[in-house]
Amino acid sequence: MRLNYYEFPEGVAPHTRYLNGASNKGGHCERGHTSCRDCTVCEGGWSECPHYHCDKAETLICGCSVTTAKKLLKEFGGKAWTEHCDRSGGCFEVTPIKLGKNNSRFRYNHHL
Repeated sequence: MRLNYYEFPEGVAPHTRYLNGASNKGGHCERGHTSCRDCTVCEGGWSECPHYHCDKAETLICGCSVTTAKKLLKEFGGKAWTEHCDRSGGCFEVTPIKLGKNNSRFRYNHHL
């Protein structure tokens, strides 16, 4: 099993991280609402409301695809890597995800 990770560099705003897949840790409605109940705009909840602004977001995206990691690397910089795990869940190898490289490697089947 392979798990891919991407970490945003310092200086990327929380709302930008949130819009690009990072987990939300807190925010506010720019219209002053405390919930979606009385809002006519955000029928789908905070995550789909154009007036929601994320003030705190994770810097790490866990479980993304290699394609997503490369897209974010190209746009923001930062770091991306793949953790290769055996069937018991232990990580036996960590490889960086790099732009312009093929990150597919299947030579470790004997570990599985």
